[in-house]
Amino acid sequence: MLQESQDILTLPTVINEIIEITSNPNSSANDLTRIIESDPALTVKILAVANSAYYGFVQKVATISHAVVVLGFREIQNIALGMSVVRLFDQRGSAFVEKLWQHSYAVGVATRMLASYLNLKMDGKYFVGGLLHDVGKIFLFQCQPQSFANLLGRLDDGVNKYGYHYLEEATYGIDHATIGGELLARWMFPTEITEAVVWHHRPSAASTNQLFAACVHLADLLCTIRGLTPLKNNFFLRFDREVLPVLQAQKEGFGSDDIYHLLNQLDLELERQSSMIAAFKR
Repeated sequence: MLQESQDILTLPTVINEIIEITSNPNSSANDLTRIIESDPALTVKILAVANSAYYGFVQKVATISHAVVVLGFREIQNIALGMSVVRLFDQRGSAFVEKLWQHSYAVGVATRMLASYLNLKMDGKYFVGGLLHDVGKIFLFQCQPQSFANLLGRLDDGVNKYGYHYLEEATYGIDHATIGGELLARWMFPTEITEAVVWHHRPSAASTNQLFAACVHLADLLCTIRGLTPLKNNFFLRFDREVLPVLQAQKEGFGSDDIYHLLNQLDLELERQSSMIAAFKR
């Protein structure tokens, strides 16, 4: 499926250049600034995100050179990669995909909220990992439209006894998390983000950063409980209890009380980060 869709899954040239520059220890801030400014749309988006409540800078970030200095190479790369994937799959008109993107943005915000709650160093990877956790589903919707429509139809036919995950694997022989990981690896995303996407339903299996994957996992769970999901009651999520020791090692006693607290905070955090979400969407 990925091979057949190769033509429409190519990120803009500017993104490959950004990855090349940020991966080269000899690159300068001027090199990165020049490449970003060659894409006016990306320039506007990055400045909008830099000035959002997500970062909370007191002084306005007015130029890309300033953004590069205050955010750093890796942060700029994460933002640019995330925005480019959103733009690549920005297909309007379907109620399902609109709700799926709403869910994805909510999980991005919730992942960042969890990272902050666990006193992890704030990093754009948390929002981007949450935002792109279901990119495999978006790929299936866009690149396998007929079979995916049939799958969704089976969910809503009134007699289906299986959940989404079962039907996905029965239809494709692979799940959306694995597809998402393949996509991000092809696009040269950082390994941490790729693994968080691959293991967002079973973070205890992640080898690079189980805590990051656990944040995406819990964020997905919180948003689904909150009803922020396009799959309604057809999508069943289980908490991966095997990752609980990892969470408790970061925050002693982490458990159900913390999850209830985070669930209550979710709406407030979504409202607080609305400007950052708008920047990614514009």
